[in-house]
Amino acid sequence: MSKFVEAIKSIEIAPGGMKAIEVQGHEIVICNANGKFYAIQRRCGHMNAPLDKGTLDGEILTCAMHCAQFSINSGEALSGPVPSNPGEETLPPGMMRYLQNVDKLMEGVHTHSIRTYPIKVEGGSVMIAL
Repeated sequence: MSKFVEAIKSIEIAPGGMKAIEVQGHEIVICNANGKFYAIQRRCGHMNAPLDKGTLDGEILTCAMHCAQFSINSGEALSGPVPSNPGEETLPPGMMRYLQNVDKLMEGVHTHSIRTYPIKVEGGSVMIAL
């Protein structure tokens, strides 16, 4: 059975904010979605980027690296990465070849759901179960 341990004080994260922590060797992001706290693994299920560098909109966390999205409630991968789009600009031929090569390499990279941790708030402390 998992034991709850103190992760942080609840006042350390404003609503809509996130904070990366390490607890007993686990890299975790604590999220405050409008006053409700969630704990998720820190690394993206797509390319291992630090999720705390992304953005939180309600209960949806978007990774800063490739814009993959995850539910902080369930850990479910909601979408894979967003392909880069140079828009109307014409890129140099070398850059276009590079991006085409990256697209081919990325075809086999899947986006996996992320781990969530049970959480509770007691006496101003955010507690997580490992």
